[in-house]
Amino acid sequence: MTRRCKRSVKNYEFNDVFDCVDIPVFIHGKDFRLIYANQAYLSIANTDESEALGKLYWEVFPKQETPPESCYAATLSKSATSSRDEVSVKDRVYLSMGFIKRDDGGDVVFVIHSIHDITEQQRVMHLLQSAAEQETALFELSPDAIMMLDEHGFTDCNPATLRIFGCGSKEQFVGYHPSHFSPAKQPNGEDSFNLANSKIKQALKNGNNAFEWRHSRLDGSEFDAEVLLVAFTQDGRLILQATVRDISQRKEAERKVESTVEKLNLALEGIVRAVSKTMGFRDQYTTLHQKRVADISCAIAERLGWPEERIKGLKLAALIHDIGKISTPTDILTKPAKLSHAELELVREHAEIGYQILKEFEFPWDIAEMVRQHHERLDGSGYPQGLKGDAILPEAKIIAVADTIESMAAHRPYRLSVGLSGALNEVRTGSGKLYDAEIVNTALALFDGETSLEDSEVIGSSEA
Repeated sequence: MTRRCKRSVKNYEFNDVFDCVDIPVFIHGKDFRLIYANQAYLSIANTDESEALGKLYWEVFPKQETPPESCYAATLSKSATSSRDEVSVKDRVYLSMGFIKRDDGGDVVFVIHSIHDITEQQRVMHLLQSAAEQETALFELSPDAIMMLDEHGFTDCNPATLRIFGCGSKEQFVGYHPSHFSPAKQPNGEDSFNLANSKIKQALKNGNNAFEWRHSRLDGSEFDAEVLLVAFTQDGRLILQATVRDISQRKEAERKVESTVEKLNLALEGIVRAVSKTMGFRDQYTTLHQKRVADISCAIAERLGWPEERIKGLKLAALIHDIGKISTPTDILTKPAKLSHAELELVREHAEIGYQILKEFEFPWDIAEMVRQHHERLDGSGYPQGLKGDAILPEAKIIAVADTIESMAAHRPYRLSVGLSGALNEVRTGSGKLYDAEIVNTALALFDGETSLEDSEVIGSSEA
């Protein structure tokens, strides 16, 4: 999706999610350029949206020439899901926490960052390093809940603990097992008592343990937290220090982001379907053809065991794989006679034109390239680029087989149908040379025993 499109769809959703919190939040794409920033972020960056969007995010804030190391490495990785970087701006220190959304192939869809001013926390930590008095200061002054516990329960806690858990005194907290301040079950369905004991044992064994936990306050209200358990010896006895940070606001923002992303994806799907149907006003055959190709393509991918999210991208590409024909004169598309060489060459341009139309839209899938490659062939005899073998996207290979079957099995204005059997023989003959052999075999199995494309159970299996 282009920056223009993102700005047009975000106006209500993103503002509603992010502008209500005072935590600076921004989103960048895989190219590290800003695609969204809330008001809190724009404020600390001392800029406005029109100036910020589209720029490399580190040029906007923290206004440095090179990217933060952790974010840069995590974004370029195929597996990292988050990053943490400390950056200094004038006399302030900020913690930038990045959370990476990837597609099924491991490629980055977007990265969302939250910026936290940790100047005071760092100041306290530096004070802590010198002496026991400073250690006490951290314990007492930390905004996070800090508590001591052993295998039986809590033995001590700081003032922040009482505030976060809604306790009026230490007597309401000390002596209780962690499960006392937890719902009966955690979000994953596991029993809080047993799971807490497991986390404690792991920390005692390994020296530390970090995890997320659903806590409950004394009044029964619940909140999400980050928990860090650190084991150390005190008076010859192994005990744990637990640091609990309330992340309810962050988790709620993440849930709203997920919801917003889902809504955006649904909107994109709706736009694609609308475009496909709109083409029917100009060329009804092409619209029906695209719908059938999408049905066949999805059925093949399902048999191949592709994940649902990947099939969704394939389906959208198949539904508009001939969008480039919008530039082809209608009298050619509907000509009731064999096309001339010049007319065929004009029709062939649709693959590249379709790519040019779609390339500016940043879908979660490489739909533009799928559309561009659907007439490529394994031996390089296809068009528009003459790609060979693995240079062709798997999605494009599936669309190529589905497109061939549907085109030959259905009537065209300039050519009578050869029937389903003839169409299947065509891809069978080209298996391994023109078309991917596994895809062809899957398609043949899909239509095994069927004699008509119109009567096939495959057709009509997906919604247009």
